[in-house]
Amino acid sequence: MTDRQCELSRRLLLTAGGMTLFSACGTVGSESGTAKNTATAPESNPAPASSPASSSAAPTPQPAGTPTPAAPSTAPSAKPSGKTPAEPEYYVHGGPMELALTLDDGPSPVYTPQVLAILRRHGVTATFFLIGANVEKFPDIVRQIVDDGHHLGNHTWSHPDLGTLSAGQTRDEMERTSDIIARSGRGQRPTLFRAPGGFFTHASMALCGELGLRPVSWSVDPRDWSRPGTQKIVDEVLGHARAGSIILDHDGSLLKGTAPVPGSPEDRSQTVAALDTYLPRLIGDGYRFTALDPAA
Repeated sequence: MTDRQCELSRRLLLTAGGMTLFSACGTVGSESGTAKNTATAPESNPAPASSPASSSAAPTPQPAGTPTPAAPSTAPSAKPSGKTPAEPEYYVHGGPMELALTLDDGPSPVYTPQVLAILRRHGVTATFFLIGANVEKFPDIVRQIVDDGHHLGNHTWSHPDLGTLSAGQTRDEMERTSDIIARSGRGQRPTLFRAPGGFFTHASMALCGELGLRPVSWSVDPRDWSRPGTQKIVDEVLGHARAGSIILDHDGSLLKGTAPVPGSPEDRSQTVAALDTYLPRLIGDGYRFTALDPAA
């Protein structure tokens, strides 16, 4: 090969090598550019990062009108929710052998102190649903109930049939009673409500939500108010009490005077005797009594 041919071959080789190197560099640059665009793609659409509600809604769509999960935490749980309860409570949700004893229509200047003595003797805590008009007459009895560690509930002012009242009259019955219980019961404002006869109306249920009251009914009713006899009351309670039962008894009545008349519908002596009989029997069977939790 001549010197000219060698020189020509060398130039051709250099030219081909340069083109190969240029092509390789261009390929690497293109891949790097693609990787950069992929890494920065979220920056071009910042909505998910700046809107947690939007990003959380994507995997778990919320039905129309359903609040976001964070919404309930904005309202303090101690304040009334304003939501009308669906129904009253019929059972207490405690331990496997837990019962709740409730007493209605007090306070009574005669029978409530007798009931309190029995409860102390047997170590039982109860919930007393009080009539406002009776509280006005016997505030000292209310303080005895509180001092013994029992809970208080609202049972209206005059024990009316709520179905015969207007919404305004129902409000008056409930608000006046809560107010006087708070004044008489060492500042303990009730958070529990029981309608007279267990007849909860729509207006009373709506007011429960507005006023922060939990509507409470019962699951065991010996109808002690009808004075059927002490043993009948005992048999009814022992025959129907189960874990979670709310037992209804009466320590008073809406008094027209200053004291109940023995032998009249105001007489609660049978209830007092029945309590002293069935409480130790239930405790001996392993049941424990709890007051309805006002903060539940």
